Amino acid sequence: MFDKSVPVKVENRPVLRPLAMFDDLFSELDQLWQRPWMTNLPWMARRFEKEGLDFMPRVDVMKKDDLLVVRADLPGMKREDIHVALEDGALVVKGERKEETKVEKENYYKAECQYGSFYRRVPLTFEVKPESIVAKLVDGVLEVTVPVPPTVQPEVKEIAIN
Repeated sequence: MFDKSVPVKVENRPVLRPLAMFDDLFSELDQLWQRPWMTNLPWMARRFEKEGLDFMPRVDVMKKDDLLVVRADLPGMKREDIHVALEDGALVVKGERKEETKVEKENYYKAECQYGSFYRRVPLTFEVKPESIVAKLVDGVLEVTVPVPPTVQPEVKEIAIN
């Protein structure tokens, strides 16, 4: 970047640098990548500490015909560790991952444990009965289907102009 301590002069006049306002921005961005990630975003760190979330599974939400389909990638998880609920007009998928891997060989031992909870919330813009929601877990992919009620168009009444 430009050195601010050395002014540039042309014919005894200082030269205005039109992009000088970006110098501070670039130095902040340089510092951002040099510091640990969570210290740069204290509001996000507080949120994760508060909720105790350790991982966030990927979720796809799409509409197919008259169904809202929510798919979540939950590899290695069991049905009993996943909870699907309808709370305050939103579809909530939450659970806890408990995965342990051990490898024992001659002169070699490796053990890895992955634990963590997650919480995903999909707001619904329509009323739905909980008994009509279907959830299934196949090969680590949770698929929840929610029937979407048909939209009723308001009746149009013509008003005569006098």
